[in-house]
This record gives sequence, C-alpha cells and structure tokens, in this order.
Amino acid sequence: MNKLLLHDIHEQNGAEFEEFKGWLLPSKYRGVKEEYLNSTGGIGVIDMSNRGKLRLSGKEHIKFLQGMLSNDVLNLETGKGVYSTLLTIKGRMIADMYVFKDKDYVFIDLEQDLNKVVFELLMKYRLSYKVVLDDVTDNFVLLSFIGPKSADYLSSFFDKDLSVLETKCFINIDFDSTSITVVKMRRSRLGGFDVYIPIEKLVIMKDILFSEFDNKKPMFIGYDAFEVLRVEAGIPKYRIDMDEKTIPIEAGIWDALSFEKGCYVGQEVISRIKWRGHVNRHLVGIEIEGDNMPSYKDKIYREDKEIGYLTSPVFSYLRNKIVSMGYIRREFKEPGNKVRIVSGDSNLVGKVFNFE
Repeated sequence: MNKLLLHDIHEQNGAEFEEFKGWLLPSKYRGVKEEYLNSTGGIGVIDMSNRGKLRLSGKEHIKFLQGMLSNDVLNLETGKGVYSTLLTIKGRMIADMYVFKDKDYVFIDLEQDLNKVVFELLMKYRLSYKVVLDDVTDNFVLLSFIGPKSADYLSSFFDKDLSVLETKCFINIDFDSTSITVVKMRRSRLGGFDVYIPIEKLVIMKDILFSEFDNKKPMFIGYDAFEVLRVEAGIPKYRIDMDEKTIPIEAGIWDALSFEKGCYVGQEVISRIKWRGHVNRHLVGIEIEGDNMPSYKDKIYREDKEIGYLTSPVFSYLRNKIVSMGYIRREFKEPGNKVRIVSGDSNLVGKVFNFE
C-alpha cells in the first residue's frame, strides 16, 4: 500500500484514512462539513502528492508533445499551462493532464499513477526525437491550497503578489535556498493554488502549514470534503467520471482540445465529431430529491428506458441536496429534464442541471 510522504503528519493531525486504488489517503480529519466550511470561509489544504509528475526536456520536447497531445503546447508561453488529453487513435482517453511550460522543460501533472502509463507510452513513441523524459513523481510534495484566504495567505508567506496570476499560470519562488513552484489552479469551485515543494525541503512543511495570517491558519481537509467541492464545480476526474472508453467531448472538457493545431493522435475522430457529427452521451449534473445517497454507476432512467448512469454522487452543501455527475443520452441532456435513478431497491427522482 502506497502512503503519502506526509502520512505521519496527517496521522498526527487526526486523519482517518481510506484506500483508493493502491494508495492510503486521508479521507477526513474533523468531519466533512467542518472541513468544507473551513475551505469555503478560510484556507483548506489537500495533500495531492500522489498525483503523477513528469518532466520533458531536450531540443525537440515541445515538437514531440505537439504531435501527441490534444491541445496546443507549441504556442505555450513560459510560465503558463494548458489542460490537455492523451488519446488513442480512436479518440478515447488514455489520460488527462495539465502541461506547464518553463524555460527549458515542460512539467506534466497527472492523476494518481497515470504517470506510469503516460511515461511508458511517451517513451514508446519518442523514437528519434531529441527528448529527455523523467518521472519526478516522488521528488515533490504537492499541497493544494483552496479557499478565499489562500491568495492572501500564500502571498504573505512567500512575499509575492500571487493574486496577479491567471489560472494555470505559475511562478518559481526562491525560498530557503530552494525553488518552490506555485501554480494558480481550479481544482474545486473555490479555485486556489498548487504548491510544489522538493522533498529535501520537507522541514519547511511546518511553517507553511501552521503559520497564521489575518487570524486564519491553513487546515488540512480530507478527500471526502474535497470531493464535494470538486463535484459542485462540475470538474470530472479520471477513473471516476472519465476513463479509457471516454471521448473528451462526451465529458465536456472542451478546454482540453484545440481545433486550430495540426495533427495529433486521435485528432481525426475529434475533428469529425466537432464539425460533422455528435456524441451519443454527455456528462451532466443531476440533482436528486430525498436523503437516500445513490451509488457510483447507479443507472438513470427516463420512464422505463435506461439512458445513463451516475458517476460521483455527493451531498452538496452549496445546493443543500444530493447531487451527482453522470452520463445520459444526448436527447435527455437539457437542464430541467426529470429522470429516475434506480439505487438498490429504491427509485429516486432526479433533475438534470448545468454546472456553473
């Protein structure tokens, strides 16, 4: 079982742990609602060090990636990032990722363990390209700061005005004789910042996590509270809301696709759907009446016709009701459409909505 580098610190802070696909991750500390409210009113910190991290350098690393990924990295400016996917020739997802361009290299952030899949695939297709590919997953702790006080807190701590950063843009900060990377990210409806800290500087963890600013201290939140914030924002997660059978357009992740760049793996299928066709299912939001929490992959019906399934049900404190992401057939995807969810022996009433 894999553990986070800060596992002992999480344990000392009262974390309860759950296994997720081979990793032992903190699910909660003080309770989901308390952690949720602390994040929406202050500063929540989620340890995402289990996410995959790759680094590409070399004379042709940009040219190589441009032909592999679904978004445009050729015109990416230093200090900026882009959301993208890696697809099969049939346009289905192998991985989604964030790609950040630094002066001499590109840094890729991926879901847990996708670094291994993507590393092997890129090595396979590298061929004669002058590219150096390194898996640096274990070289960094990744802490994601979310909440309305995050920008002020981190700006004060690092003595840098981080409020000027646009989403998916980053700066490298010289701190305590090392370089720390801070990226403005939207991993939840609150936005926030990802902070990458080299493992050799774990000693500064205590300062970052327990300093105080404007009567606010960062507090750890578990993956249960974070999942609520993610789903409320309608942000799909690979292996939950998307997988190797998903076409990006089905998941609605248009910002991962470029229709202006040249060829890439899977481009023909994506372009054909965009300009001349459609997909048969769409990822939407579903509001669910009552107090019965449905389960992952519960089926969705319109009258007696099966039209889809749920992917990520949670109780939303924002909407004060159960909501979920889910796939339904395109003819039923319009907001306001009533649906029926079969969960065990229960029939639940749901309504389609669009995430803001």
